[in-house]
Amino acid sequence: MISSNDIYTDGTYFKKNPTWDIEDSSYKASIVAKLLKKNNLLPTEITEVGCGAGGILETLSKSFNNTIPYYGYDISPQAITLAKNINSTNIHFFNEDFTKKEINTDVLLMIDVIEHVDDYYHFLSNLKSRAKNFVFHIPLDLSCRTILKPHVLLQQRESVGHIHYFTKEMVLWMLRDKGFTIVDWVYTKPITDNNKPDSLKRGIKKALRNVSFYLHEDYSAKCWGGYSMMIMAK
Repeated sequence: MISSNDIYTDGTYFKKNPTWDIEDSSYKASIVAKLLKKNNLLPTEITEVGCGAGGILETLSKSFNNTIPYYGYDISPQAITLAKNINSTNIHFFNEDFTKKEINTDVLLMIDVIEHVDDYYHFLSNLKSRAKNFVFHIPLDLSCRTILKPHVLLQQRESVGHIHYFTKEMVLWMLRDKGFTIVDWVYTKPITDNNKPDSLKRGIKKALRNVSFYLHEDYSAKCWGGYSMMIMAK
């Protein structure tokens, strides 16, 4: 049986995603920083599981706090090769499986990781005692749109390796099931909603989505899909 991990270690994922979505890192890091600041959390160190090309840690180091150490772990050798192009003395990257290390940290980031993990309940159980604070970013792939158009989920599966799909409620239930206490959370918009549209059709769609989100965030997430949750937990 082939594990989903294989596509990250054998280069399959890298071939389809050669930048490892590093272009989205600044936006995601800005939301992480806002959550930490809003809740008056001053980390002594930050560790990221599934750090990819390292863009989130690099942005946090530059814009949030450059006096603490940052550690990034990823099972993909291709991702860590990209990450090690970052020139910083306080960011350290490891091509290792963090779940197999006996390491504890202050803040543990899992940004767009859960949806890729075969047994995410076991994964969460393994990491629950490894940090004081956690930040998760989890896409909400299940929506009215994807239920009516399941090929969209298949595209996500084939292009970016999502093997699990969630709604807001499912995410909150999952974390509470595993003993996490939700401290705070926010929706994050699709990157396409933050960028300038490249066609009239996309511009109209973006406008409709943004109006919908302004009027009712939950409805917009459930109707249109494409949103994610950034969650701070203990």
